[in-house]
Amino acid sequence: MAYQLILASASPRRKELLEKIGFSVKTVPSDLDETALPNEEPTEFVKRMARSKVLGVVARVKSTLALATAADSGPGGRSGGAVMARGEPPSRWVVGADTVVVLDGEVFGKPKDAEQAFDMLQRLSGREHTVITGFCIFDMLKNKEGIQAVVSKVKMKRMTRPEIDKYLSIGESLDKAGSYAIQGVGSYLIEYISGSYSNVVGLPLCQLIEMLEEMGAHDILPY
Repeated sequence: MAYQLILASASPRRKELLEKIGFSVKTVPSDLDETALPNEEPTEFVKRMARSKVLGVVARVKSTLALATAADSGPGGRSGGAVMARGEPPSRWVVGADTVVVLDGEVFGKPKDAEQAFDMLQRLSGREHTVITGFCIFDMLKNKEGIQAVVSKVKMKRMTRPEIDKYLSIGESLDKAGSYAIQGVGSYLIEYISGSYSNVVGLPLCQLIEMLEEMGAHDILPY
């Protein structure tokens, strides 16, 4: 089937955010080295990661389409009727994003293990930190892209060591930037947010929709 969006991510949270507002989504995970460059600012890092994820997936989709088209048009080729086999992409629009937590200028990505997750939460405890999500949209019909970074401020409650240990035992920390899930049990850790909630989850929906509209995706918008 054709999808409205290809999501260059394996994140179930980003997929769920998009589906909740009415998009049909196909996920195509990217394989990317998520290491910051020397002296790279967090905002530039997330924008570069988002763009690299999208362009990697776009290249894979185009390569698959080229192979399918060649197979169909060559000797003994077959036209199975599938969207990919007809040389059409599963979606015109590809979306990718990357999220980091920043405290005192230091970037917190996903923790490598429970020890690092504990350290992150202990340092975030009682402090206000910044959550930055970079997102990129690619139009495969016009070969054009848009990119933006969105910033939110989050204040976390002060936690005791036993409380951090108990939260980590729930098991939702290891695949989250900053080691907490604001959309999960970790919501009780948050005193306040300034800015976009969905940005903290991993995809700023308001800004994403605005960019899709500016790029001409009127036929798939949920309004």
